[in-house]
Amino acid sequence: METQFARGTPTGLGVYAKALTHALAGRSDVEVVELHDPRFDVWRFDRRVYWDQIRAPQLAAAAQVQVVHFTGGTLPLRPPHPCVLTVHDMAWLRGAVQGRSYSRMYFGALQRRLVRHADAIATDTAVVRDEILSLLQLPQTQVSVCGCGVDGAWFGLARRVAEPPYLLYVGTVEERKDLITAVRALAQLPDVRLVSAGPQTGYAARVRAAAESAGVGERVTLQGFVDEATLRALYCSAIALIFPSRYEGFGLPALQALAAGLPVVASDLPVLREVLGDWALFAPPGDARAFAQCVRSIMEGGPRIEKQTMGGRVHAERMQWPEVADRLVQLYRSVTEPS
Repeated sequence: METQFARGTPTGLGVYAKALTHALAGRSDVEVVELHDPRFDVWRFDRRVYWDQIRAPQLAAAAQVQVVHFTGGTLPLRPPHPCVLTVHDMAWLRGAVQGRSYSRMYFGALQRRLVRHADAIATDTAVVRDEILSLLQLPQTQVSVCGCGVDGAWFGLARRVAEPPYLLYVGTVEERKDLITAVRALAQLPDVRLVSAGPQTGYAARVRAAAESAGVGERVTLQGFVDEATLRALYCSAIALIFPSRYEGFGLPALQALAAGLPVVASDLPVLREVLGDWALFAPPGDARAFAQCVRSIMEGGPRIEKQTMGGRVHAERMQWPEVADRLVQLYRSVTEPS
């Protein structure tokens, strides 16, 4: 199991690898060997390529395992077999990620060719599965929806909204996440703050500039990465999670919010409808006015919001890591014990 992405400052890739490893380690029918090397910072492009193409295959060969699960969405040129690859989204191939030309070549064009060499591909949602099948022209039997989960610690958090209230955004501050729409919505919500928790890219400067231009600069805080305890405290005190992304593969922060009893305002994307069901308020992507109106509805409260909050927790309880592990173990068996 490739767990390198759970080291250092983990993003969604790291949360996935860490939680899945923990869920699998608690089973008696599978033994997990972690593939990681603390010397490598996979968030640097050169280190990432070295990890993908040299170090990870070396560790996999030395481990002498029956199947290798690559969790970061990329494969080496000569992948060990049998192998399972998790593809969380098609952001690079969709042009939804801004990056230098060599990054686009590696994560886009090259990996588009290499993905085909996986014995099986796991993905988090049916929406992304259909994207993979359409963009890569793969046989349907090669791609399986195994889902994504939410850790049990998110349930039962004690909620107490801070004063003045704040909207919480969780995730990387990058263009496809469209935090500027959240800033523009904030301009229509007097006395409400916006707090962001997650790694930042160059897009963060544009967010700050948009906040100043909208006259809400003092009400916007981009905290960067925070540890797990701080993150949960932020969820507990927020009035809502705002998730204005224009492209997602799953939307784990929004599912965590449902588990924590935190109302969610999200972009009306098919993938977020799939993950969140009827338990979030949805606004058209990029429509700041609609996002602001959804936040007002949450602040006003009432039976509908209470029902959504309670139903959201029940919905999230159906999406936990042991069930994801069950589906992946079946996938491992399918590539190691072909019929």
